[in-house]
Amino acid sequence: MNYLDIILAIPLLWAVYRGFTKGLVIEVASLAALILGIWGAIRFSWFTADVLTRQLEWTSPYLPVISFAITFIVIVIGVHLVARLVDKLVRAVALGPFNRILGVVFGVAKMGFILSIILVVVNGIDKNARFIPSEDREQSVLYGPVSSFAPALFPYLNFEEIRDHIRKEETDEEIRV
Repeated sequence: MNYLDIILAIPLLWAVYRGFTKGLVIEVASLAALILGIWGAIRFSWFTADVLTRQLEWTSPYLPVISFAITFIVIVIGVHLVARLVDKLVRAVALGPFNRILGVVFGVAKMGFILSIILVVVNGIDKNARFIPSEDREQSVLYGPVSSFAPALFPYLNFEEIRDHIRKEETDEEIRV
């Protein structure tokens, strides 16, 4: 166990705690709220802008940004309220412990995926192993499983191609300078 394991273990332990306290329903809803909020704001911010313009007779050069933010916030709050209702239903049916255990699993998987994506990007940029030395990678208990998590979960995304693209961009940047 080395410093790399500690750096990776801290967010994973935080995910265990958060998953246990929030439960599966709230954990999934927080991710869904973010995704649906962004998607919905992209798709429907024109409607919010139209309402602001027609009902409030308000025009501003910042209207697209403000309507995007309002749409995003409304969707996130809506998803959160639905999640709270579902969470209360799960507790009423006495599935609370099941919800918490699955919350831990989902929370760790979500954090593992985020850390894995970060490691894919860092490895793509760090072609000479200066940022994370090869010896530290090999001695780490968590580095191997975490760094291979996202590529194993989504093999069709071709993470090797992403790494090669990042390295090519870095090489092109060095040539220009």
